[in-house]
Amino acid sequence: MESLKAKMFNRAASNPKNKPDEILNVLKLRQGQVVADIGAGGGYFSLRFAEIAGKNGRVFAVDTNQKFLGYIKNEAGKKD
Repeated sequence: MESLKAKMFNRAASNPKNKPDEILNVLKLRQGQVVADIGAGGGYFSLRFAEIAGKNGRVFAVDTNQKFLGYIKNEAGKKD
């Protein structure tokens, strides 16, 4: 059930009307940076941050919902 909620959060975050690419551009993230995603929800931005930060960077996803954090960790593991 939590993975379904996480996917719903991610669908909303990735919706073009919410301008996710503009958000990423404004942050000016670079490879090797350390980033914290506070209120990570389903991890849409955490995973995008990780793509940008690369192998030498780190992303810390923070959320009160431990099941969401488990979902993010699982999704991140698929990209390794």
